[in-house]
Amino acid sequence: MTPIEQVLAKLPEATSSGDGWAAHCPAHVDRQPSLSISTAGDGKVLLKCHAGCPTEEVVAALDLTLAELFPRAANHQWSGAKEKGPACETAGEVVAYLESKLGKATQKWRYRDATGEVVGLVVRWTRSDGTKDIRPVSRLADCWRAAAMPPPRPLYNLPDLAAAERVVVCEGEKAADSATALGFVATTSAGGASSAAQTDWSPLAGKTVWILPDNDEPGRKYAAAVASTVQALTPPSVVKIVEIPDLPDKRDLANWVSARIAERPVAPADEPAIYKAMIEELAARVEPEPAPAGDEPYRPFPVEALPEPVATLVRRAATAIGCDPAYVALPLLSGLAAADGTSRQIELKPGWAAPAIVWTVVVGESGTQKTPAFQLALRPFRARETRAMVRHAAATKAHDAELARRPAAAGRGRKTAASESPIGKPPAPACERFVVGDTTVEALAPILLDNPRGLLVARDELATWFGSFDRYAGKRPAGSDAANWLSMFNAEAVTVDRKTGTPRTIHVPRAAACVTGGIQPGVFRRALGEEHRESGLAARFLVCWPPRRVRLWTEAEIDPAAVVAVDRVVDRLYDLKAATGDDGEPCPHSVRLSPDAKARYVAYYESHAVEHNELTGDLASAWSKLEEYAARLALVVHCTRWAADDSSLADPETLDGASMAAGICLAAWFKNETRRVYALLTETEIACARRQLFEWFQRRKDPATAREVQQGCRWLKTAADAEAALEDLARSGAGLWEEVVPTEKGGRRTRRFRLTRSI
Repeated sequence: MTPIEQVLAKLPEATSSGDGWAAHCPAHVDRQPSLSISTAGDGKVLLKCHAGCPTEEVVAALDLTLAELFPRAANHQWSGAKEKGPACETAGEVVAYLESKLGKATQKWRYRDATGEVVGLVVRWTRSDGTKDIRPVSRLADCWRAAAMPPPRPLYNLPDLAAAERVVVCEGEKAADSATALGFVATTSAGGASSAAQTDWSPLAGKTVWILPDNDEPGRKYAAAVASTVQALTPPSVVKIVEIPDLPDKRDLANWVSARIAERPVAPADEPAIYKAMIEELAARVEPEPAPAGDEPYRPFPVEALPEPVATLVRRAATAIGCDPAYVALPLLSGLAAADGTSRQIELKPGWAAPAIVWTVVVGESGTQKTPAFQLALRPFRARETRAMVRHAAATKAHDAELARRPAAAGRGRKTAASESPIGKPPAPACERFVVGDTTVEALAPILLDNPRGLLVARDELATWFGSFDRYAGKRPAGSDAANWLSMFNAEAVTVDRKTGTPRTIHVPRAAACVTGGIQPGVFRRALGEEHRESGLAARFLVCWPPRRVRLWTEAEIDPAAVVAVDRVVDRLYDLKAATGDDGEPCPHSVRLSPDAKARYVAYYESHAVEHNELTGDLASAWSKLEEYAARLALVVHCTRWAADDSSLADPETLDGASMAAGICLAAWFKNETRRVYALLTETEIACARRQLFEWFQRRKDPATAREVQQGCRWLKTAADAEAALEDLARSGAGLWEEVVPTEKGGRRTRRFRLTRSI
């Protein structure tokens, strides 16, 4: 059969159209024929999908190879249609069948699953004239055949990848073998440069990935496709694309190694180390690939940046509750900052000191376990509040008894001392407070006046905090509440004029309030869209929005020892004493930076400034606050290490490099999360629907038919709606259709949709 006869045999419904034929494209759901078929003068078949499917995908869907679109040379031993051949019990039988047609194979590469079992082969024949023929062999449901492995295909050398921290990705098995011979852990994907999307790249999640592309346009496209795919994993990979210099056109790593050996022969035993060092030197000069703009993946909260015993509690609580660690970590960070209060500030340079004030908000829908995590994180602070209330009740009772006793004493004729005169009667005992829920400035001001150390404002649903601005806007000058909260973020003076109560005017010299809570996405979206965004109030929040996860039963419990350890740390933080100013009033004790900490912060400050200069709008506003947040978080870490008796902390008066590194690590995570959350909050209706479907697949973890999607996603009313939504997800590059072959005779073939990468 000629090439055009092979193609038309695969498309029996094709109809004549002009000088060629038209047919439904087999690479996508094609309701109107969009595939044009014609021949060139030399007999080559020309295929074009007007819907945009690459030729490689069309050919693969036809169960052909690109080589079969060309007339075979006379010296090829096997001319004719591609044959899947017989169903065989072993891969060796399939290879033997192919060799009976094509001659002795030149090379064979085995693909294994995670258990090490062979699931596919790539077999190569290299002709004397330099041409090559590559055939896949695959284990299907009940047999082995000469066919491509069904997606998702495993990575080459898959069993070796699990323990590796760094993986080298090449285009093709031969180049991957060369990298392995040099001492790298190396891999590739089956099917050539255009088939990266057919492969399961999840084993590379969180690893350092070096991509060594071939020196041609397909090689560069392959490198870009792999980079974007592994950057979208959870956690994302850190990617470097390392281009080998002086590599001839259409050559790869294997050619480069061969050329180096020919030019400068060395002892065979020394070759791997020498050439590996050369590649490592090249990679050291390459910057990691930036995350795609507007497509920030969720990165796990860096629990390792938290000091002990806080880190242990966050890990174990998240496991026991079944929530993201950020749900526990964020309110705990605000609580620890509130415990430091106005007793400490970090001095970055003369004239620039930052307080330990942290505002955090967790964005999430109902049912995401925000509340249990929030309650656990605030348990030591609320327990302290309860104990203070008991003490205050006892003090108030004693005070009232004393006042009741005095007139009785005077009535018996006892002379009243001057200190017991009505003017000099003892004042009512102040109420020591730690956690408050009332979010109005008018209610908060007298409490702050009695508690100069500062307070933690904690609301499980922080919507009331934002709502309080609108509710009381008519009682005070517009924007006064917002201005007072901006002052409290920096521990500055606040003055409130009240219409009722005594005194009418309350002045708090140093009003400090840490804020934490959860909020529904819609409420936070409105908060960003109104005056709170313009005032910069919303930008002061460290924000996170972890993806929803499927809740699984666990027997894990919250370790009581971890809870007690954090309780002790919190109690000791509250024992920190402020310094005394020249006026005799309490003032923060300044914690200075060690030379190492100063160098780390200056480097962060300058790189952050470059990022800030490229931003506008909401992100620019948030970035202006994240500049100092790295230092504030470092101060919280430093004080917590002191309270936990961290033996590596040399001087409690000096913030060291380890604390600053932790603060910068946390700030970097919040920067990534801020980009991601702000993008989610401003996404279009179409993008929102696409994301919801994507997250449903992430929770499901398995491929699904259109009907299963419609049943699981109630906003998709019909199977047709589900199929249209899946087609949209496929066009975004996030997934693909795969055909499931029935295992029993007479069974029906089904199509399932599978995720391949992040949206």
